Amino acid sequence: MDVALGLVLPIFGVIGLGYVAVRSKLLGAGAIDGLDAYVFTFAMPVLLFRNLAHTEFPATLPWGLWISYYGAMLAVWAAGSLVALYVLRRPAKDSVMLGFGCGQGNTIMLGLPIILTGFGPEAGTPVFLILAFHGIILFAIATFLLELTRVREGEAQPRFRAIFKEGLLNTAKNPVIIGIAGGVIYGQLGVPLPAVVDNSLEMVARSAIPCALFVLGGMLTRYAIRRSIGAASMTSLFKLVAHPALVFVLAQFVFGLEPLWVAAATILAGMPTGVYSSILANRYGAAPGAASSAVVLSTAASLITLTVLLGFFLAPA
Repeated sequence: MDVALGLVLPIFGVIGLGYVAVRSKLLGAGAIDGLDAYVFTFAMPVLLFRNLAHTEFPATLPWGLWISYYGAMLAVWAAGSLVALYVLRRPAKDSVMLGFGCGQGNTIMLGLPIILTGFGPEAGTPVFLILAFHGIILFAIATFLLELTRVREGEAQPRFRAIFKEGLLNTAKNPVIIGIAGGVIYGQLGVPLPAVVDNSLEMVARSAIPCALFVLGGMLTRYAIRRSIGAASMTSLFKLVAHPALVFVLAQFVFGLEPLWVAAATILAGMPTGVYSSILANRYGAAPGAASSAVVLSTAASLITLTVLLGFFLAPA
């Protein structure tokens, strides 16, 4: 547990610095937005590209890894939506959004830093294999379901082809996805990166993790924890407990994945609800208060849950 705390506390310390810097007005919203643009347009794609360019992938498709992670994600999404709909008595579009928060984690800004720091670059392979499809699966399904629930409120019938096309285009233009795809393609060529290029990329890549954590802290000042605390608590419970628990059971006992892959997938599933949940909720007017509360509440609670998870997987054999 001391090892886990030694890993988690510095990470949340950087998040705290970002939060304090913005809350105290040492930095304004524009500074955080600019740093966020740097992280997601340059630093994180470069980190992903460089790591993947040096990564040796498995010879066969990792169906067990994908089913473990995405099967669990869709299961908690469905369960969270049903609880919101029938227990919390939320409207259909709110229920879709709350379920989305149960499955959509902060994989980039928090997941990558924790897993790569705790388990080394070898853990990057299962993480990158999961992230390759993370955006398109989550956001295509969420957009489609949210559009369908808008139909029930009297709006025009959406066309699935248009929704799917928009999701594919947005995913293809995402710098993180471009970094992943570029790294995979280059890595398969078997050509080592020139030393000058590799050293330059390394300098940029090393800035990705601390900058992403600092940005996360700054962005948390934009969300309130007091709104819809009951729904936010339900979302946080599914995200921080149910999702990683189900991934662990599937990866460990159903598919028998190797220990490092089990750890990486489980911890990635244990990330708190990501800020995109609040952005999407505001865009569609679907439980924006509960979504923003879930971001803050789950992030705060993850200090405990991630320490427990890391303590379990990092404990000496």
